[in-house]
Amino acid sequence: MTKDERYIATLQFQNKVLKSSGNSYEELFTCVMQQSNPNFTPVKPQGSWGDKKNDGFDPTTGTYYQVYAPENLAATEKKAIDKLYEDFNGLKAFWPSVGYEIKHFFYVLNDRFNGIGPAILKNVKALDIDNADISVEVFTAANLQNVFQQLDDEKMMNVVGFVPSADSSQLTLDVLHAVIQHIMNSSPAPLAAVIPQRPNMMRKIEFNGLSEAISSNMLVAFMNVNAIDEYFDNNNNFLKDELRDRFNTFYVEASKEFENPDNIFMAIHNKALPKSATKAHSDAVMTLMAYYFECCDIFESPEQ
Repeated sequence: MTKDERYIATLQFQNKVLKSSGNSYEELFTCVMQQSNPNFTPVKPQGSWGDKKNDGFDPTTGTYYQVYAPENLAATEKKAIDKLYEDFNGLKAFWPSVGYEIKHFFYVLNDRFNGIGPAILKNVKALDIDNADISVEVFTAANLQNVFQQLDDEKMMNVVGFVPSADSSQLTLDVLHAVIQHIMNSSPAPLAAVIPQRPNMMRKIEFNGLSEAISSNMLVAFMNVNAIDEYFDNNNNFLKDELRDRFNTFYVEASKEFENPDNIFMAIHNKALPKSATKAHSDAVMTLMAYYFECCDIFESPEQ
């Protein structure tokens, strides 16, 4: 993969993290660790035995992982702390007794890249100090991303699936101009747009529930948004604001017609697409949508 395509793969990974909780995050964690480390051994719960507080480990290094991934970590902080002690003590009670040494324990938390609260970190540190022969640490979403980014191309795709080519969207200014002229000439009078603060793009994708297929295509298109700025630099801010309002109108109208976010997305795309359009025109529309999506002019902002 090219540098741009590995960047897209990382954005796809972030999208998976933001959409995962509970078992789905544990499955994502396990997949990344198995791709990264051939010695990583997931532990399958067995009847009343469960997994003995071990979601996966590397027996060659004595490194153990236990995953906790609620939908809202900050809102379940006390439960997270209680689970930390329960899991750690349960791990120590079983695995050394059957011949497996414990040298490192990682408490795996899906913090959705928000960071870990001080109360959890304080208790993790206390366990680390109280157990001189075992290192105890947290393992965040950012840590898992670091492992993912060290994978080779094939293993990355084993985690996130197909990675769209960064060259698949060919945008030229003349095609972009044709699309913009179509929108300006044929769209209804724009509604008054209320534009919220610009959020993190990946969080906005997750918040609006867009599918991975739509998200991936838009992330590829987002690689070309510099062409949008170049176009506006050669025109004026009035056109930029007018297009913003028209896309916002498309969004409001589509939201009244559809509930599914992917259907809403495609309705906006189709309204902005000229007749007898080519793939190049579709790429231009997708790039405009990525531009105004990131600016928070279409779809809802998590900060609203």
